[in-house]
Amino acid sequence: MIARGAAWMLERYVARRRRMWERLTRDAIAEQERTLLSLVRRAGQTRFGREHDLDGVSSIASYQARVPLREYLDFKPRLERAVEGEFDELWPGRPTYWVKTSGTTAGDKVLPVTSEALASHRRGGWDALAMAAERVGPRRLLAGPMLFLGGCTGLTPIGAGGLCGDLSGLVARQLPPVIRDLHSPGPDLSAIPDWETRIAAIATRVAGQDVRLLRGMPSWLLILFERVARIDPGSAHALGSRWPNLGVLVHGGVSFAPYHDVFEQTIGRPLERVEVYPASEGFVALQTERTGTLSLMLDYGIFYEFVPVEDLGGSRPRRHTVADVELERPYAVVLTTPAGLWSYVLGDVIRFTARDPLRLEIIGRTRHFVNAFGENVIVEEVERALVEACRRTHAEVVEFTVAPRYAVVSEARGHHDWLVEFATPPTSTAMFVRVLDDTLKQLNTDSRIKRTGDIGMVGPRLLSLPRGTFYAWMRSRGKLGGQNKVPRVTNTRTVADGLLGSASHVEEVSSAGMPS
Repeated sequence: MIARGAAWMLERYVARRRRMWERLTRDAIAEQERTLLSLVRRAGQTRFGREHDLDGVSSIASYQARVPLREYLDFKPRLERAVEGEFDELWPGRPTYWVKTSGTTAGDKVLPVTSEALASHRRGGWDALAMAAERVGPRRLLAGPMLFLGGCTGLTPIGAGGLCGDLSGLVARQLPPVIRDLHSPGPDLSAIPDWETRIAAIATRVAGQDVRLLRGMPSWLLILFERVARIDPGSAHALGSRWPNLGVLVHGGVSFAPYHDVFEQTIGRPLERVEVYPASEGFVALQTERTGTLSLMLDYGIFYEFVPVEDLGGSRPRRHTVADVELERPYAVVLTTPAGLWSYVLGDVIRFTARDPLRLEIIGRTRHFVNAFGENVIVEEVERALVEACRRTHAEVVEFTVAPRYAVVSEARGHHDWLVEFATPPTSTAMFVRVLDDTLKQLNTDSRIKRTGDIGMVGPRLLSLPRGTFYAWMRSRGKLGGQNKVPRVTNTRTVADGLLGSASHVEEVSSAGMPS
C-alpha cells in the first residue's frame, strides 16, 4: 500500500515538473535574472557582498560589472576562513556541511554545502528519480530496491564545528522515509568508510536483491558487477537474469558511450537510461527525454554564465547567459550558487545542441586536452575515436586515458600513448589503432595536419594494461569510489606514468610510426 501511494505521488510529481519545465522554457531569461537577483539580495551583507556592492546589483549586466570570473583557488582563502569559523563570508551564516571533491582541475577541493545548496541537489535527485519512473513506470520502479552506488555517508569533523563528507553520501543521509526504505545498500553499508570493504559488502547484499534501478558512475558500477560475479561465477554474464526487474540506469560523471557495449553484454539486455550532470558545486542538467542531450535546469537556484573557451584567461572574457548562447559552440560553464560561489568557473566544457528548451552535452574539461604538438585534441574527440575503434573491432573497454609521448633521441617525433584496459580485446589491434588515428584525423583539423606525412607527429601507440590496473592506480592515490574518475586525456605524462607504474606488465600491441 505504501509503495502504491508513493507511486501515485511520483506520477503527480512527474506531471507537475513537466508543466513547470514548459513554463520555464517560455520564461528562461526572466527566470535566470530573478534567480540572480534573489542570490545577490541574500548575500548583500556578507563580506563578499560588501566588497562587490551586491546591494547595488539591479540587473545581470550590473552584476557582471562588479563580479569577475573566479576559479576554486581564487575562493580558497575565503572558504578556509569559513571552515575555521568565520560567519557571513560568502553566504549568510556559516555552512555546517562541506564536501571534498576529486579535484581533477585544481587538486583536492573542499566546498560548502549550505542548506539552500543541499535543497538544490535534492531537487536534482528527485527529478532524476522522476525521469526514471517515467521511463519504466512508478509502480515497477518502487516495487523493489534501488541501488545507489555513491560515496560514504559518514561525515568527519572539519574546522570549527563543520562536517565533511561525500556529496552523494550527504544527500543519501536525507532521503525521505519511503525512498530510504528502498535505498540499497542501506545505511549500514553506506556508512562503511573503506571503499573496498564497502563494495565487497554491497556486492554480497545486492546479489540477492530484486534491484529495480542502478545509479552511479559507469566505471564504478562495472567494478561492482565484477564483485557480484565473484560471488556466483555462473552469473558473470547474466546479471540481467539475477535482476530480472532491473529497468533503468541513472548515470553521470563520464561519457557513457565507451561503456555502452560492455554494460549491455554484462546485463544481457539494454536498459533505459537517464543521464545526469551533478557537480559538487551544483546540479546543472539532466536528460528529460529518452533520446537527446541534457536539459539545463533553470529552477535549482543557480545562475548560469557561459564563456567561450577561447576567452578563458583573457582580460575581457565574453559572459553569455541563456539569452544569447550559440548552438554548437564550446563554452566553459560558470555558476553562481546558493552555496556562495560567485561566477565560479566549474571546469567543464559544454556545447548547446538545441534551444527552447536549452539542451547541452558535456564535451570536455577546461584543462583536459592534449596539445603537445599543436594538435589540440579534446576529450570529446578521443571518446568518439575510441567508440569507433571499439565498434569496428568488437572491443569493449573498462577504462582508458590518452597522454603525449614526446620525441627522444631514438624517436624524432612524438605521438600519443593510448593506455587502455580492455574487457574484450579487439579482434585486430592493428585495425584498432588505425581507426583511432583515422577518426581523430577526421574530427580534428590540427591533428590531420600534424599527421600528414608524419610532419608533426607519428601514429598513436596502444598500450594494453592488465585488468585492474586503473583500479590499483586509483587505490594508490586514495581515490576509490564516489565521484572520483580518471582523466580521459591530459597534456602531461603524470597520469600515464602513474598507471604504467601500477601495471604488472604492459603489452605494447602497436608501436608509433604507423604510416599516415
